[in-house]
Amino acid sequence: MKRIVCLIVMAISMSIHAQSYFGGQDIHDILFRQSVKSCEEFMYRFNEEEYFPDLDETDSLIGQKNFVFLFDSQLAKGKDRDVFLKDVFQFYDSVKANRVRLSYESKKWYAELRADFFYQRDTVELGLVFQTEQTPKSLPCWMIVGINGLEKIGYTDSIGRLTISPEQHEAEFIEIESDFKYSAKEFSKFRSYEANLDALSYFFALIESGTLTFDKRVSTNFHFFDVPSYFFSVRYYSRKSSNTGWLIYDYRRIKEDEKKAILFKLLSK
Repeated sequence: MKRIVCLIVMAISMSIHAQSYFGGQDIHDILFRQSVKSCEEFMYRFNEEEYFPDLDETDSLIGQKNFVFLFDSQLAKGKDRDVFLKDVFQFYDSVKANRVRLSYESKKWYAELRADFFYQRDTVELGLVFQTEQTPKSLPCWMIVGINGLEKIGYTDSIGRLTISPEQHEAEFIEIESDFKYSAKEFSKFRSYEANLDALSYFFALIESGTLTFDKRVSTNFHFFDVPSYFFSVRYYSRKSSNTGWLIYDYRRIKEDEKKAILFKLLSK
């Protein structure tokens, strides 16, 4: 078993120079086959509808080996290899025991686009969160369901409030003039104690008023909540090695309440 563990980790870490040849094949062709070229291909390999190229399909451990190739090899850096592989295999066992299959239609995965925006004279990076839906004509699409990072530009849904004097109705609310002048940057705190400030509505208002403007895309991450007691995220890595493409860069074994907390933070609920 220890030999198998070492072989797997060595395979993940394997790096091959772009100009070399192997078994009569151009290394570019080999790396192209090995890379996880799309999120769809990641799902196929996760579901074992496809396997990492060159694995022996008669091997009784092909599932575990294939699963390990879906992880960023840097996750094992500085860790005991046996402990790392044991942790990954426990994750794999949970996937199999719960018969988890990733799919585009799942309501338990999210895409997060990290993007730069201009706000006043500053640049801020925010996370736009998308989820799959169907149009009224049953056509698949992505829709924006959340935004995170707005606290950088003043958004807060805290319990703190600003109030208007109780006798202001007798003065035709003249006090509001100074409120608009001196409290404009935190004006949302004048809302009712029973009214929640929705982050997504706040974002759309900033965009449509021209206060917040799009600059450029930074990166894309996919977050999966499909596996009971686990959360994991995937992003793209461009490398001249077998460990390239869309790979798991973060995974955690967590309780369901912790999973909900991660989701709420992602969506700024």
